[in-house]
Amino acid sequence: MNDQVILYLQVAFWTLVFLLFLCYCLFPLSLPFVSELFKRRHRVVSESSELPKVSLLISAYNEEAVIERKIKNILEIDYPREKLEVLIGDDGSADKTAEIVASYADQGITLVKAPKNAGKAAMLNRLEKLAQGEILVFCDANTMFFPNVIRKLVAPFADKKIGCACGHLILSDKSGSVLGRGESSYWDLESEIKKFEGILDRLVGGNGALYAIRKELYTELPVKKSVMDDFFITTKILQKGYYSTFIPSAIGTEQTSKEGEGEYRRKVRIGRANFNYLFSYLPLLNPFRPLLAYLFFSHKILRWFSPHIMILLFIINALLLMQGLVYQVTFAFMVLAVVVCLTKAIPSAYYFASMNMALLKGFFLSFRREKSGGWSREARSDE
Repeated sequence: MNDQVILYLQVAFWTLVFLLFLCYCLFPLSLPFVSELFKRRHRVVSESSELPKVSLLISAYNEEAVIERKIKNILEIDYPREKLEVLIGDDGSADKTAEIVASYADQGITLVKAPKNAGKAAMLNRLEKLAQGEILVFCDANTMFFPNVIRKLVAPFADKKIGCACGHLILSDKSGSVLGRGESSYWDLESEIKKFEGILDRLVGGNGALYAIRKELYTELPVKKSVMDDFFITTKILQKGYYSTFIPSAIGTEQTSKEGEGEYRRKVRIGRANFNYLFSYLPLLNPFRPLLAYLFFSHKILRWFSPHIMILLFIINALLLMQGLVYQVTFAFMVLAVVVCLTKAIPSAYYFASMNMALLKGFFLSFRREKSGGWSREARSDE
């Protein structure tokens, strides 16, 4: 290799190192300072006791193991019954989900039954059209709410610029698997990031288990390919110029997948769905909205492309082995890291590697033709 090629490879190597450092170290560490410097100074706080009409939307498929517990959880919510509409969509379940939901019709629970399984996105589009509330609250069938969740979620909407409010999901693991424990720990860190993004009112992506939006800001979900409905909907709200916030006191609980392989498959689906609509999210990189661009680039883009960066970094490092001790040391470190991950010597490292492999698989799957609709449900550790 000539000197110019070596120089290009060295520049590429250290650029990629910096991008990984930004994603996993610099970005999380910068958030407390960024949130203090750029937090919104003129939030609207309402003391009015007038509560908005809310529609709670749940799209369900083969949820007979948890749906009755979820309905009973809803009936315990501390919110005026006349102002809380509950719509549960059964998307062609093959079990008793629809029967269980229908049995609660006299208690204000409305069953919306699809003639055939068309997928979560199609069902949410259908539920949104039927909803009468000015605020839509989305949740999953296996997410259990604290009684005050709805009150907490709707409070920020007194500010007309708030378009989305996301609650705090506490994820616990009963499976005992390495991936299950890793997912629970990862979610604790992710919640901390969401907390600081919420201070900025620029939360990048909600959580489908527990979030609320203004009905007027709902963007119809695409159904031709799989989509992360929560990320798509909340991203479009940010693109429309509204704010998205995080409410730590609006708490819901959920269990990880029953088996470690289930967490891996779930991450593959998430990765594929995000890459399916990547280009529709790129307006968030608008340089005229630098704070939002920084959050989206550091929190999402770099994380989604981390496996690509790491593979490219490994290849470039191999090409630079003869260019000094520093490259030999970094290469040895990478090889050691791979060995540690493959042998599961450090569970957190194994989880990190597995989730990045899932992202990479999701990336390649996004180029393949996909059957629209349908579900791929994973058993949870509380079933």
